[in-house]
Amino acid sequence: MFLIDDLLNIPIGGIKFVLNTLQKVAEEQYTDSGPVKERLLELQMELESGDISEEEYAKAEADIFLELREIERRKREMAGVPEERPFMQAGTQAGMQAGLQVDMNLGQHTPKDK
Repeated sequence: MFLIDDLLNIPIGGIKFVLNTLQKVAEEQYTDSGPVKERLLELQMELESGDISEEEYAKAEADIFLELREIERRKREMAGVPEERPFMQAGTQAGMQAGLQVDMNLGQHTPKDK
């Protein structure tokens, strides 16, 4: 009786294995930031070679950074980590410049008057 049960469950076990493998691969691709980082490097090379202008570079770079933030959000969501409160509103040029200005000023110290 157990042999018949095992033989009947083989196709179900195989299908479950294939579906689990597909799910794992899809999740890895959904959270893989490698290709996006490669695009950023390619973009930098295009700027250095003069293939694109500074304005084109800035727009494309902003889009890539938004995509990287989205990938990090997905990773946190899948890991069950609570979402952090964003420092600035994503996608706004003024917000990005303000965030950059704050980050650049973090390490600077001003001398105190005596």
